[in-house]
Amino acid sequence: MRQFLAVMAPARPRLAQRRRREHEGARQSAVSIVTSPVLDGLLVQALITPEGQADPYPLYTRMREEARVSRTSFGPYVVNGYDECLSVLRDPRLGRGTGIEDRSIGIFGETPRQEELFEGSQHNMLMADPPDHTRLRRLVSRSFTPRQVERLRPAIRTLADDLLDTMADAGDVDFMTAFALPLPMAVIGELVGVPIEDRLPLQPHVRAASKGIEPVLSEEETDAAIEATQYLGEYFANLTAERRARPRDDLMSSLVAAWDDDRLSDEEVYSTAILLFAAGFETTTNLLGNGLLALLQSPDQMARWRAHPEIAPTAVEELLRYDSPVQFNVRTVLEAADLHGEPLERGDRIVVLQGAANRDPARYERPDELDLRRANNVPLSFGWGIHHCIGAPLARLEGEIAFNALLERFSSMELTTEEPRWRPGFTLRGLLELPLRIAAH
Repeated sequence: MRQFLAVMAPARPRLAQRRRREHEGARQSAVSIVTSPVLDGLLVQALITPEGQADPYPLYTRMREEARVSRTSFGPYVVNGYDECLSVLRDPRLGRGTGIEDRSIGIFGETPRQEELFEGSQHNMLMADPPDHTRLRRLVSRSFTPRQVERLRPAIRTLADDLLDTMADAGDVDFMTAFALPLPMAVIGELVGVPIEDRLPLQPHVRAASKGIEPVLSEEETDAAIEATQYLGEYFANLTAERRARPRDDLMSSLVAAWDDDRLSDEEVYSTAILLFAAGFETTTNLLGNGLLALLQSPDQMARWRAHPEIAPTAVEELLRYDSPVQFNVRTVLEAADLHGEPLERGDRIVVLQGAANRDPARYERPDELDLRRANNVPLSFGWGIHHCIGAPLARLEGEIAFNALLERFSSMELTTEEPRWRPGFTLRGLLELPLRIAAH
């Protein structure tokens, strides 16, 4: 808690606080946005407590009951309703804010080391705004179109069947290490061009670097994230040199070609490769783990899917809605805008609780129930707007193939623990382990 309080008190004055004083008159005439210690407390519980990270959904419910749009006492605005989150995510006046001087990085400000982490991670489309974002995304988007992704179906099914063979022989397995991690890692590894023997050793570095997008970091986690990012940068720099000497039919070779044509800088090549590889398995691993846990806790829904494998597309969408692998986003105001009529200025930040939006009763009937045939289901799990996850078609396809293969192969899957362990953190929601006892048909 002491580290958390230190992070909440950044070294320099908060821009949001100064602007509120300077423009109080204009904001008094706008639609009033709630500032509530209760809401602040609920948000902090979700962000930093083990209980809140393990199950943030009751906290989201209480936040919505208090207010769907609010302004925290420590700076950012917060939106938790579906329509409100969608509106923020699709607004072109809101973005990452990488070009804004004196911009706060996290929710509670930042330390100098967190600034260093941010500066070392901003040369990719995840952290970029137009026009850089447009250029970077265009270079890789063709590899992730639904048509291109569909071509991977046979290869993904073969990979899944091989992993299921090994699981069947074991009987008792940890689903996360036996299937949920290796399947998407193999898929994205092949697509990007990371050699088989390097993928698993890179995983701890990816996990440490991914921690850098969490809203609250200790000094040790920040240092580990910086070290991991540097390690990954060196690895992909060496891989770039290999692909320049011996190009292959993979994304890494395409990035090298773009570098040769002066469309990418060195930093953009390495950073984009890291992003594609890391995001390609971190979030899909969580989709598989969170999704299977939800099915195990709703045996009627699992039985429905087993009897009707054709519902896989709508079922995967419901799993994404029910327990999103990514729980929140942050947007920075790039130009003058407004939030529910309240004026916003360049540099203001908005926390988008997309995990809460996916459980909004104003958008979904019985939102806390798993319903694999839910109609008109458009969760915000992959974001929206220009930053909508470029790998969404691939993640959906992997989910459809994986769950159909699991349910076809195994007649029963039972948890061997009462409380599966969740990864510490809030942004990327996933399990550390999911121990199962399985029986094949």
